Amino acid sequence: MRASVVIPCYRPDANFEKMLGDLNAQTCQDFDVVLADDGNTPPLAARIAATLNRPHRVIRFDQNRGIVAGLNACIAAVSAPVVIRMDADDRMPPDRIARQLTFLDNHPDVDVVGASMAVFGSGLRMWTKPASHPDICASLLWAPSLNHPTVAARTKVLQGHPYEEGHHLAEDYALWLALAQEGVTFANDPFCAVYYRMEGQNTSQNGAQAKLKRYVSMHQFAIQTLLPHADAAELTPGLTNGAHQVLAGMCALRDPNSPGLEKVKHHAEALLCALEAHGERHPEDAWIQAAQHATRTRLARVEANTRWHKLEGVLNLRLLRMSDWLTLLRRDR
Repeated sequence: MRASVVIPCYRPDANFEKMLGDLNAQTCQDFDVVLADDGNTPPLAARIAATLNRPHRVIRFDQNRGIVAGLNACIAAVSAPVVIRMDADDRMPPDRIARQLTFLDNHPDVDVVGASMAVFGSGLRMWTKPASHPDICASLLWAPSLNHPTVAARTKVLQGHPYEEGHHLAEDYALWLALAQEGVTFANDPFCAVYYRMEGQNTSQNGAQAKLKRYVSMHQFAIQTLLPHADAAELTPGLTNGAHQVLAGMCALRDPNSPGLEKVKHHAEALLCALEAHGERHPEDAWIQAAQHATRTRLARVEANTRWHKLEGVLNLRLLRMSDWLTLLRRDR
């Protein structure tokens, strides 16, 4: 097998069989599937076998242990050279696996590749990420720079760097930060690899305020990881008052409890100073220039007072192929 698709499963709903059907419909046949049955009652093995006609293995936990334990168990069981992520309630086009394997074949220097994903169920938009390695590393200052459900990675990389506990609903963000520090090479292919369901059992996007609060600690962790010599006294206020989150596009100046433009500008300047100092210490880090450019661009967008993050999600729908549109239109049949 050239690849293994790994899927953590906890209380999968009626959309589970649709996801399994998408695995059956893949144009590539050279893959198997490893699923974590995370304490489900009844066990999932019979349900999976009734629908999935690909070679597969189910790893059963008698009690719920969470997504990190499920992912790590699945990845540890993989013998194929490539791991492909999938969630239990999402959908994907039939050429997803073939295209990602071809990308990794054509880019032997890339260790982890992500893609765009169409978000449906609560409106429709497209989430894209930066394509180049420096831009991906720079983007880690503000958010996970790969769409987690779209990722394909060299198995040896993920087996050598398991997901860490303690990063609630941000286990992917913590992993990309750790891999960036280890010199792993990232890429993003802009094609739409996953149709991401924003409803039902999806948890990572539920509760905007809870998500914002959670990301304060993750942004602190990101800066400490990427800029270990930065002046915490200069950067911490912008992290806790919401200025960093405004630059990240998670909220806007017009939102309630906004820190205001002056605090956002002050934080951006402090961040630029920290990046310049890091660049002087580590001139080999090509992502620093990308991060400086991105910081200035984000500040300009904030000053223009536009909800650029949401606008991009709509504009990027142009990346959808006709086959993607048709699948999304009939997704729940």
